[in-house]
Amino acid sequence: MDDNDDYDELDTAALDVLRGLGPLSTEDWAIAMSDRGFGRRRDMYELVDTVDSVDLAFLPDMRNIAVATLLEGRVLTHRLNHWEVASDIIESMDDLSPITTLLQFAEDPAGLRTKYRGIGDDEIFTIRGIDDPQWPPSEALVLPQGTLSDYEPGELVSLVVAGGEVRIRSVDGPLERVDLSAAVREIVPQDESVDRDAVVYQLMYDQPDLFTKPGPPLSELFADAGFDQSDDSVARTGFDFDAEAATTRMNVVSNTFGVDAAEARALVLFGDIVRDIRGEAAYDARQRAEAAVSDGADELAPLARSEVAALALRRQLDGDGAAEALLNVADALLIAGPRRVTAAAHWFRATALDRLGDALSAEKAFEKALDADSHFEPAVLSLAEYASTRGDAVRGLSLLGRIDPAAGADLREMLEPYVPRDRPDLGRNDRCWCGSGRKYKVCHLGKNVLSLEERAQWLYQKAGGYAATANSADLIIGLAEIRTAHLGGGDDALSKAFDDPFVSDVVLFEGGGFAEFVASRGPLLPADELMLAQQWLLVERSVHEIESVRPGEGMSLRDIRTGDRHDVTERSASRQLSAGQFICSRVVPVGEGFQIFGGIEPVDPSQRTELIEIVDADPVDAEDLVSFLSARLAPRRIETRDGDPMVLCEAVFELGAVGGLRRKLSRKYGAAEGNRWHWTVESSILGTLTLDGTHLTLEAMSEHRIDRLIDDLLTLHPDADQMSQSRLSAEEAMAERPGDKAEPVEVTPELAALLDKQVRAYEQKWLSESIPALEGWTPRDAAEDPTRRDDLIRLLDSFPEEERAGAMSVRRLRDMLDL
Repeated sequence: MDDNDDYDELDTAALDVLRGLGPLSTEDWAIAMSDRGFGRRRDMYELVDTVDSVDLAFLPDMRNIAVATLLEGRVLTHRLNHWEVASDIIESMDDLSPITTLLQFAEDPAGLRTKYRGIGDDEIFTIRGIDDPQWPPSEALVLPQGTLSDYEPGELVSLVVAGGEVRIRSVDGPLERVDLSAAVREIVPQDESVDRDAVVYQLMYDQPDLFTKPGPPLSELFADAGFDQSDDSVARTGFDFDAEAATTRMNVVSNTFGVDAAEARALVLFGDIVRDIRGEAAYDARQRAEAAVSDGADELAPLARSEVAALALRRQLDGDGAAEALLNVADALLIAGPRRVTAAAHWFRATALDRLGDALSAEKAFEKALDADSHFEPAVLSLAEYASTRGDAVRGLSLLGRIDPAAGADLREMLEPYVPRDRPDLGRNDRCWCGSGRKYKVCHLGKNVLSLEERAQWLYQKAGGYAATANSADLIIGLAEIRTAHLGGGDDALSKAFDDPFVSDVVLFEGGGFAEFVASRGPLLPADELMLAQQWLLVERSVHEIESVRPGEGMSLRDIRTGDRHDVTERSASRQLSAGQFICSRVVPVGEGFQIFGGIEPVDPSQRTELIEIVDADPVDAEDLVSFLSARLAPRRIETRDGDPMVLCEAVFELGAVGGLRRKLSRKYGAAEGNRWHWTVESSILGTLTLDGTHLTLEAMSEHRIDRLIDDLLTLHPDADQMSQSRLSAEEAMAERPGDKAEPVEVTPELAALLDKQVRAYEQKWLSESIPALEGWTPRDAAEDPTRRDDLIRLLDSFPEEERAGAMSVRRLRDMLDL
């Protein structure tokens, strides 16, 4: 659903509710809209799901109609105000939206486009000199600058649909007199509102000549007919739009989140109070929050249910001033709210304090929530996470034991490995192993302390959990999408990217999540973990050369940016990597040694310089980093020497009478070898043409080349009739024949001599060519430069040592380079 689609189905108030409660799935939207004012019947949404076309619009009776055809030749007008004349932006919702719907789905050749205030970037309004954030209130028609330069406020302008395109024109001469009273009363029931555009489309459908000439604006026509407009709806004068909007909002929330009417009302009211005081001065915010809570105390009572309280908090912490507003509403609930919401109020307060960076006060507030209700699930989960941060796995698991095991499954799985293990070789009254002189039962029984190295992974997991619930959602999704761009996309690929250790690590460090974790939760961390975390913040991601490997144990690395060497404990990757390879990673201190957290990214030697430039930037651009290191995931592309994708192409033509075609082909491509001609350029064969009776087969290794051959043939023999054509990419061809083995070619002495001559000539040429694997250096220059000599040796070591006819000889290359 794009930005414009949001407004196709929801009024502004309902959309605000859903924004406050979090993102919706496609199914959520379908269910939520089942009780919409103009679409109360479920069959409308079944139709929306099955009709995939932007060219359809709905009539009030739920029939759909081809809107472009309906609007052809129609004219709607609008009376300009001073803002519109000065900015070339028209407030289009009340008068022009039945036509501007055509601009939502395609680039308009004349440069007209629709924009919704508050949806996406509002920069265009600022650029055009509009400093009122409330104008236009919703849909705007953005015109090319200068379009309205000859108009005055109060004059009419019109939109006309001609040839399927929307055009803006001046209104000259008298207006067509239109009386819509009776027609609109037939469409709009007494006590209901109806979608305005649907009403207009019905009028056009019933009266083909209506709106074919300039007339008064729709807003004036509806008012004269005794009808009011609100947002995108029209109803008879005196209709209570606010009451309907409130009902719609309740239905949206109730159907979307599976709560009853009372709970939906509590969610909407809670979100309204938080939003209304956001950004207010502290004293005013407190007073307004307390007054609003006092007035709606009974309606807020359903927040006592933990599931409802959790829904209430969704998306309420996003953006500036949100945590402060939540804190004031929580305090107001404790002062003026019903007693039954005390646990929820303390949890709201603790969550706000946590987001504001006051972890110690937040912890006390979480404790108060459990004092009020020891099984209040959101507070149990939050306090168990705090216990984990403090390094107290026993208490964390004890807290989780109060609630449904499924609710805290991930946290429980993280904590279980860190439960202290008692010493079976010591009795309760024996002297403690630590040397304190005290008995084991009063010293370390049940409190065995894990080493810092053993707790390092736990520290990293704590930070990851914090980042996942903080303000990192947009960054995580953005980086995950970049990571999966070469994997075909899709929900499955994206879900895998969320679990990708490299993406998670970039969110933590380059994205700032780890620094925020340390600043917010640092006071809760054990002292040695806090010091370790502060050390990690000083470590930059870098490019390392693997100097040696101990499979299953670790490896020795050299940071090629700084020259620092580290002996790293790494059990898994050390079984797959080898000396001489390059990797991009973050090597961090852990106790007395070093480890790698956040994945290991392989680096081609030719990438080192560009990658170092990326990680040297201050600050490092997270998107650039992920994009660069994810390019290796793209499918390997096989290219021709011209840089075109290699495609196996064949086209067969029926020639009819061959006539003088043989002679023409020989003139263009050279003498034939039997019935075959070769298209050659600088001794390279780019394509072949084979004659078999009256059939001519064209073959080439790229689409560009086969198209060239076909064009040449049709120029030489216009009567040629194409019988068949096939185009298969090299990658597809390799995938189709995974088990095929090429038949060995018999190498005669004459062929061997020819191949040897060609290979030796190529070897001489190669020594002076710019080689990508050497970052553009030639092998001769690299051999003479001490800083590049090792790269050249590694490159030659990667070549097959076996001497084969037609292949370069590594032995000869080393001799010529004096290596």
